[in-house]
Amino acid sequence: MKVRFASLLFSTIFTICNLIAVQAVVAAPQSFAPIVKSEKDKVVHISISSIIERPSIPDSKFRDPFFDKFYRNIPKKRRQSALGSGFIVSNDGYIVTNHHVIAKADKIEVTLYSGKQYKAKIVGKDKMSELALIKIEANNLPVIKWGDSSKIEVGDWMLAIGNPLGFDHTVTAGILSGRGRAVFGATAYGQFLQTDAAINFGNSGGPLFNMKGEVIGINTAIAAGGQNLGFAIPSNLAKKIIKQLKEFGKVKRGWFGVEIQDVDNELAESFGLPKGTKGVAITNVGIGSPAEKGGLVKGDIIIEFNDKPLSKATQLQQFVGETLPGSTVNVKIFRKGRFLEKKVTVGLRQSDEIVSLDDTVNKYGMRLVVMDDETRSSLGLKEDYGLLVYAADESGLAWEKGLRKGDVLLEANNKKLRNLDDFNEVLEQARKTAKPINLLIIRNGRTIFRALPVND
Repeated sequence: MKVRFASLLFSTIFTICNLIAVQAVVAAPQSFAPIVKSEKDKVVHISISSIIERPSIPDSKFRDPFFDKFYRNIPKKRRQSALGSGFIVSNDGYIVTNHHVIAKADKIEVTLYSGKQYKAKIVGKDKMSELALIKIEANNLPVIKWGDSSKIEVGDWMLAIGNPLGFDHTVTAGILSGRGRAVFGATAYGQFLQTDAAINFGNSGGPLFNMKGEVIGINTAIAAGGQNLGFAIPSNLAKKIIKQLKEFGKVKRGWFGVEIQDVDNELAESFGLPKGTKGVAITNVGIGSPAEKGGLVKGDIIIEFNDKPLSKATQLQQFVGETLPGSTVNVKIFRKGRFLEKKVTVGLRQSDEIVSLDDTVNKYGMRLVVMDDETRSSLGLKEDYGLLVYAADESGLAWEKGLRKGDVLLEANNKKLRNLDDFNEVLEQARKTAKPINLLIIRNGRTIFRALPVND
């Protein structure tokens, strides 16, 4: 009897274990083919071309005449081609891709799964989110379905379709490896999804699907030197950006005018934050900024933004950026042992305001912002142009060459500076000639000149 009972018990346990094992196996998809069949014709191949100029040779007594002769035979301008991916979001031809895919293109060609080709035009692009919207003249196109990127979990299966290295409609699969990744500075507010589905050059701008065949991400980048480290923009962020690109051709972002950083456990203790309280520290407040007008000061810890708890600086950047300019928001802060409530009217972020100028911030140790009329008036400026030096690092080259926080850069090499693109244009030209940039500056009501080297 005991033997029969033991045998029955073992048989029951074995059956239960088998059921668990079967369930685990069933959880993994037997085939991705149904998704591929239903979605492949919504993914497109994007070919772009652009004209690039060869750089000028700096004047030098060490120049080699043989090299000069060879260099002069190289065409001054040449056409450069590149490839990317995209996907159709409306049956009348709107297509989503990455900003970097089409940013410098003067010709864009879209090839559908059927092989039919169309010329495309740029509707709008946004460098900060790394998204772009283009359009082809076509009708009755198949359209993707958006998924909710907040509902996917680490470990869920993902499917990518794109054109890596020109191999059209390549399919790769993997899992969601992580979320909320801040891997490329302020891009996409540091909210990238991480996947181990194989992503390669040419996949950029293509869709990342969940197992329902819904797009939950836009494949954007890979980590250099790593393996199986692909990153995608979450669909919930992308949908908001794309809506604005379609309506305005650009993104109207909210602006607070603060510099911020994460608060780790030691910082929290040093500020006297109650145990378990999360937040974001304000390290600087801009002159005349919405934050200053709302009563925020350096050293405040922002705990909540419109009742949304904060634990990372990128969260605050995203919340502010997605807020309609002119809206008044509630901000809960911690200041010197007390919790306070402040109301801040969010401003309009100008151009690439408070986003680094490529390598300019790192190289020169300064940060430039575009000013609104109110800021110019508060500084007593008569000019309707100029860039404000929002911050200057004392260890940086800008500080060494005499630039200070609060300076207003009116002109660079006699070009009036109305936006950050103007400064970048002058910088690019100066790099070609290897000559310093001549800056006309207003400081405390006085006009002065400063020279900023480009090759130090």
